[in-house]
Amino acid sequence: MHMFENSKSRLDAISDGVFAVVLTLMVLDIKVPKTLTMADLYATGFSVVIYFISFAVVGQYWTFHQELLHTVTQPSTNFLVLNFFYLVFICLVPFATSFIGDHPGSRISATLFAIIIFMVDLFQFILFRSVIGEQPKKENLNAHDWEEYRAVSLMVLVAVVYILVGLLLPKWILVVIALGLGARTLNNTIGRRLQRQSKAK
Repeated sequence: MHMFENSKSRLDAISDGVFAVVLTLMVLDIKVPKTLTMADLYATGFSVVIYFISFAVVGQYWTFHQELLHTVTQPSTNFLVLNFFYLVFICLVPFATSFIGDHPGSRISATLFAIIIFMVDLFQFILFRSVIGEQPKKENLNAHDWEEYRAVSLMVLVAVVYILVGLLLPKWILVVIALGLGARTLNNTIGRRLQRQSKAK
């Protein structure tokens, strides 16, 4: 055993701390309307919708990330570096959320939001690949592990679609992201239910 090793507990702590701050910062973009005009109420409602979608996006990333870290017992330096790149783009989500809230329907804000989502998905995929690559035998991965890996792989492809929507149909970016979230949640729910049924047999 080496005297100096990377700390798994501190990796968990910094990652959870970043997610907690990001989830908290996003709510600060919701401003109390100064008047009760329809324009102000609409703007506030739009901010709330963006908040819910962005919160769900980041919450989904945290779910995958905590499952990923559960499998890591001794993080390598390479894994720590990749994780920090992942967290960098997680930290940019509040900025992208604020930008798209201030400029709804803008091609620039929609595409930027989509690109940040893509970069998070890409580094999430690389992290999963890194953990799988460190397994001595692929047989050590069970059906649930492969399902999670397929899910994060699919998320990268879906994020490419987000970028195309941001470029071509920027007004629909939030709707498409919400649909993507719903589809992945439904897919995960059905996949896990099938796994439980197969185990029961």
